[in-house]
This record gives sequence, structure tokens and C-alpha cells, in this order.
Amino acid sequence: MSKTSQLSQRFRHAIEQGHLRPGDRMPSLRKLCLDHKVSITTAQRAYAELEKQGLIESLPRSGFRVLGLSSLSLRQAPPLPDHPGEFRAEHLTMALPMPWGCPFMNPVLINTTPLTRALTRALSDYRYALSSTDSEGYEGLRRELALRYLAQGVELDGEEMLITCGGMEALNLAIRAVARLSGSDCMLVITPAFPPIFEQLEQLALRPVGFNCPPGQPLDLERLEALLIQHQPAAIIAMPNFQHPTGQVMSDSQKAALLALAERHRVPIIEDDTYRELYFGEGAPLPLKAFDQRGSVLHCSSFSKSLAPGYRVGWIAAGRFRDSVMGLKLCSSLATPLPSQMALARLLAGGHHEDMLSLLRQRLQNNLAALQQQIATHFPADCRMALPLGGYFLWVELPPGVDCRRLLPMAMQQGLHFAPSQLFHTPGQDAGNAMRLNFSFYDPLQQRSGVPLLAELLSPASAY
Repeated sequence: MSKTSQLSQRFRHAIEQGHLRPGDRMPSLRKLCLDHKVSITTAQRAYAELEKQGLIESLPRSGFRVLGLSSLSLRQAPPLPDHPGEFRAEHLTMALPMPWGCPFMNPVLINTTPLTRALTRALSDYRYALSSTDSEGYEGLRRELALRYLAQGVELDGEEMLITCGGMEALNLAIRAVARLSGSDCMLVITPAFPPIFEQLEQLALRPVGFNCPPGQPLDLERLEALLIQHQPAAIIAMPNFQHPTGQVMSDSQKAALLALAERHRVPIIEDDTYRELYFGEGAPLPLKAFDQRGSVLHCSSFSKSLAPGYRVGWIAAGRFRDSVMGLKLCSSLATPLPSQMALARLLAGGHHEDMLSLLRQRLQNNLAALQQQIATHFPADCRMALPLGGYFLWVELPPGVDCRRLLPMAMQQGLHFAPSQLFHTPGQDAGNAMRLNFSFYDPLQQRSGVPLLAELLSPASAY
């Protein structure tokens, strides 16, 4: 490959990755020659190639600048694997026009102004806070969280709560703590489940045992007990409220029965309660932790999916495993970044979060209603939707004989994607045939053509 082509491809890659953005000035020809050790002729030819590709334009007497790209995405999705079984969650990015398979909240729905103001005001106390910060987390945030739980009917021991670097660290610490103390090499996971759980278990050389609980059906406690006896897992991993991906909620009686069963077999429960603030009813359901009297529940949560995406603030109330979790925290991340904790503490103390959450819930419900109506109109009649009671995912069970993994590449070619049901189950487990749709990204005005297009792909003529 010539030096000219190497240089032009290098800058094309920088533009594709978003390192150079529309409107940015390109390096001068003289600087280009000095930095890349090329002649002025090579530099001119490289820029000429980029101009032909529509990536940059020449400005009279002012050099070159990056153009706005209409056909080239600044963030391209990773290429799909050759075999459907190799598909992973990271292929579901926000790069496509209709990223309905994406696991993240649509940032457009979140009013960030109150949090930005809270951060600005909180930083005025930053120097003082630095002198009193400990590994458990910012005291002001721990206090506000405890008061919020109390207002929701949940009493938490202030000493057991630790602030973490997002909900993922909370889950990771919980898994490592129970595995180290139990000596077991497996975890029982209630499925369908949050896909990164399986990746975390794999990284820790722990074997997941899936316990399938289809939407709309109660826990089969007899079958669950048989698995506990057979495998003797280190813990049960569950999402009792707004289960990812189905949006289902265990009743209070089911939560109490699950905890009683686990305690009878001396198996702790790792509770992922990340979506509980995104309820669609009159109030938030009780967490499993509310029924815990013996410190058997390691309760993990975060505001990353609601109030503060990107702030990476989570927490864990680890019960009798508190000391073990604290030790793991100290030897991994040591502490959680202080400014984001201070901002959230200020936001909670001022009460502005309630309006933010209320508006977010309403926007999500509007999107959900519009998407459900479109699916009911256009999808095959034998598709079934699991009505979510909160969160931002809609679980759609598909007709027999339709392999959604094989449909996914065709959907992505049309500018949309979904998450196939295989991502939410353990290897070898019957994953059924369903898709998860993120309705926070559904725009009823701009994306009405997406559902009919997806329905067409589900028709028997397009299945294979």
C-alpha cells in the first residue's frame, strides 16, 4: 500500500471513530509532513483522496476541515460474526437509526439540567469533602439513599451500604464475595437474565446454572429446590423487580417464599434491583431486601439506568457479607469517584429527582404504548408480548420456526436491531424464541416504518 493510501486511510479511520468530528480543522499540510514524515506531494494526494470520498473539504486560504457525514456513521457497529451462536451483546450498539436491541437508556429522554446544577453546586464543597472521604462512599449520598429507602418502607443498616463504581461493580463484588466464602464453583441464575451476568461468571471461572421462569408464570419452588440440592450453588442471582428483559415483578409472597427457601438451604441471594425506580404503577415495589432479616440478601442497585447514566454510581447493601465485600472493594477500585457521588447526594437532598423520574416514567410509558400498538397491528397474530410493569424493555415471543438470530443480520441491514432471546439464558438452556426491544429508543413519529419492516422479516417467506 502506498504512503498516500496509508495516510488517507489513517485519517478516514479517525473520522469514522469520531476522533475527528464534522467541523474540525485538519492538520495543515506542513504539519502533516512533519508529523508523518512524508513529502508535501504525498500529503496533498492524501487530502485529495479524502476530498473525493466526501470526508473533508478545502477552505480557501484556510486549509481543510471535516465534513458532516450523511452516509457514514461516526460510530459503526462491530461486524456481525459468521455464525449466529457467536453473537454477543456488544454487537447491539446505538450506531443504527433504530437501536432497539441496545441495553442502555435513551439519553434523549433524560432531563439532565437538574443533575448538572446539582454537580455545579456540590463541587463548591469538594475540598471539604476530600478530607472526609472513605472507601464506603460519600457519607452524604449514603445518608440520602438510606432516607429514600426508608420513605419506600425499607430499613437498611447504614453500616452495610457501600457506594460502588456503578451497578456492575456492585454485582461483581457480590459474586466474588459469596463465591470466595462458599467454595462452590457455580451460581444459580433465574432466567431470562441480564446478559453481562453470564460474562462475569465466565471471567470468574464460575458455572451458571439456569433456572427458567417464563413471564407470567410464578416461581416453581419445587423445581428450584431440586436444583439447589443438586448443584449447591454459591448463591442465587435474581432480579425480582422489572426483570431484565421481561419487565416482570415477583409478588411480595413470591419474594418471601424465595427468601425462605434460600435461607433453608443456607444459600444467599444476589438481588439486582437496578430498574425499580422505573415503575409504571402507583409506587415502587418492595425489594427482596425488605424481607431479609438475617443478612442473606446482597442488594445491588444503581442510578445508571434512570437518573444518572454515565455517572457510574451504584451501591450494595451486602448484609452479613459486608466485610468481605469491603475487602474486595479496597483491593480493586479502592473508592468511587467523589464528584458524581456529591452531585447525586445534592440532587436527592433537594428533591428534584422526583420530578425527573416522574417525567421519565411518563415518557417511557408513552413509547411503550405506541410500540405495543404497532406490534399488535403488524406482527403475526401468534406473537405474544409480555406486559412490562416497569423498566424500558418489551419481551416479544415469536412464532415457532422463526430463528430470530438468523433474522438479526437482515434487520441490521435495514437500520434496526433487537436482542435475541439466546443472550438471556445459559449455554445449552432452552432459550425459546423471543426478542427484547428497547422502547426507550422507539420514536412513534420518526420510526413508524420500523415495526412493519421487522414484521415483514418475521413472515415465513423471509425466515430463511
